[in-house]
Amino acid sequence: MVLSNKKAYPEICIRILKDLEENLPAHLTYHALEHTIDVANVINHYIEHLKIDEGMAKLLRIAAVSHDYGYIVSPINHEERSIIAIEPYLKNLLTTDEINIVNGLIRATKVPQQTNTIYEEIIADADLDYLGREDYNELSNKLYQEFIHFDFVSDDKEWLNLQIKFLEKHKYHTLFAKTHRQGLKTKKLKELKHALLVQNT
Repeated sequence: MVLSNKKAYPEICIRILKDLEENLPAHLTYHALEHTIDVANVINHYIEHLKIDEGMAKLLRIAAVSHDYGYIVSPINHEERSIIAIEPYLKNLLTTDEINIVNGLIRATKVPQQTNTIYEEIIADADLDYLGREDYNELSNKLYQEFIHFDFVSDDKEWLNLQIKFLEKHKYHTLFAKTHRQGLKTKKLKELKHALLVQNT
């Protein structure tokens, strides 16, 4: 996957992407470099669609490429690990207030998502954009492989139940996602419930 509008990203973003490429564990089949680039590309769409000013766009892009940086170490509390890991990079680049905004954006991706600003809503929706896309099955299977590796689930049926519960609880925040992603997400939820019904008969 190619990073869209690469020239708009601060150099620190390119360094972080390179670090992710070189150091993310191979068992991260979903939370791989491709996921980070996917989220960044969705963020780029929001920036252009909503005409977000250059300063905030920079913070959104930094948060997008950094939000899963902590996965290099562990999936546990990876958002806070990401914040700690990027702090040395940001000290000479951003003000304290800007760093706090980036930290809030990264925390907004933590599930269950809690957002306080429109920008946090954007990154939260970007992180789970695939829930309402045609490539849901492909990406969901990659996440399943990760969950099997970490013993978060033990078999297909447990995974199916987990997906259903997650989609039932999840809500998109932005108008774009509600308009362009909710429909397919609802359709996928119905398909998963039907698949579970078939398994149980």
